[in-house]
Amino acid sequence: MADITYEKIKDLSTARSIPILTLDQRWYQLVPEVSKTDEIKFWEGRVNDLLKRQGQITNDLADVKKIKAQLIQNVVDCMEEDDNPRHQKKMSKNQKLIYEAKEKIQSLEDEQMELPRKLAEANRQLLVETVKVCYSKINENRKDLEVLNKWIDTTRIKLKKNLLIKQDKENVNNALYSGMHDILGPEVMSELDKINDGE
Repeated sequence: MADITYEKIKDLSTARSIPILTLDQRWYQLVPEVSKTDEIKFWEGRVNDLLKRQGQITNDLADVKKIKAQLIQNVVDCMEEDDNPRHQKKMSKNQKLIYEAKEKIQSLEDEQMELPRKLAEANRQLLVETVKVCYSKINENRKDLEVLNKWIDTTRIKLKKNLLIKQDKENVNNALYSGMHDILGPEVMSELDKINDGE
C-alpha cells in the first residue's frame, strides 16, 4: 500500500470546525492511553497547555485591569491632595505602574488574540495524528479479517465435508448393526456387543 498522508485533512474546511479533541470524552475512547503514539502525546500536551494558557490569560487580564484601576484611583486621590513631595513621588510611581500595567494588558490581549489560532492548529495536528492511528488500526484489522474470512471459508468447506463423511459412516454402521441384529437376533447381539466392547 502506498504511503498515505493524512496532512490533507488540515486543509478541509470541515476540519476547521472540529471541537477541541482533548475536551471530548469520545476522543479518549478512540485513542486510549495504550494506543497513543509519541506524536499524539506531544500534540495532546500542546493543546492542553494552550487551553491552560487561555484560562491563565483571562485571569491575568482581570487581575492586571483591577490593579490598573486601583492605581488610577490612587493617582486621582493624590491629585486632590496638596503639593506634598511625598504625594508627588507616590503619584509618579503610580503613573509608571499604570503605564507598565497598560503594556502588560496590551501584551496579554495580543497573546489572547493569537491563542485561538495556535490552539486550532495544534488541535488539527492532533486530529491528523489521531486519524493516522485509527486508520492504521482499521487497515490492520481489515488485513486480519481477510485472513480470518479465508480461514473460516476453508474451515466451513472442510466442516461440511467432514459432516458428510461422519453421516456416511454413521449410516454404514447403523446398516451393518441393523443387518447383524436382524440375522443374529437380540441375545446374540448383546453377547457380541460385550465381546466387542472388551467386557
